[in-house]
Amino acid sequence: MTGLRNRIPLAALAFLMSAAFLMSGLVPAAADDRATIEACVTTEINRFACIGRIAKPCMTEPGGETTIGMKTCSAREAEAWDALLNAEYKKALANLEGKGADKLRTAQRAWLTVRDNNCAIPFEVYKGGTIAGVIAGGCLLEHTAVRALQLRDLRESSDSH
Repeated sequence: MTGLRNRIPLAALAFLMSAAFLMSGLVPAAADDRATIEACVTTEINRFACIGRIAKPCMTEPGGETTIGMKTCSAREAEAWDALLNAEYKKALANLEGKGADKLRTAQRAWLTVRDNNCAIPFEVYKGGTIAGVIAGGCLLEHTAVRALQLRDLRESSDSH
C-alpha cells in the first residue's frame, strides 16, 4: 500500500501531463524526440548537456511559455528519456547475472521511489499552485534523464568486460 500511496500524486501528474501532451499543437512525433536525444547522447562528449535538448527550445515556441506549454515540453522530453532509460535498463540487466542483476533490479526500484517522492514534493509546497506541475515536470525530466545516462554508462562498462 505504501508504494501505491507514493505513486498517486505522480500518477495524477503523469495523466495531466499526458493529456496536455496529446492535446497540444506543440508536439511532434515522439520518435523524432527519441532520435534527437539518442543522437545527442551518442555524439556529445558531456552527455548531461543533452538534458533539455527538447524541452528548452520547445518552451520558446508559441505557447511553450505558458504553464501548460512548459508542462507539455517537459513531458515530451521526459518521454524520450524514459524510452532511452528503459532500453538501457534492459541491456544493462542482460549483461548482468545473479547478484549483479538482483542489485540492479533493487537499485532501479529504489530509484523509482526516490524520483516519485522527490517530484511529488512541489505539490505539497505549492498546494493548488500551477507552478507545482511545471516544477514537478522538470523534476521528472531531470531525474529520468540522469538515470538513463547512469544506466547507459553501466551498460557500456559491462559491454567492455
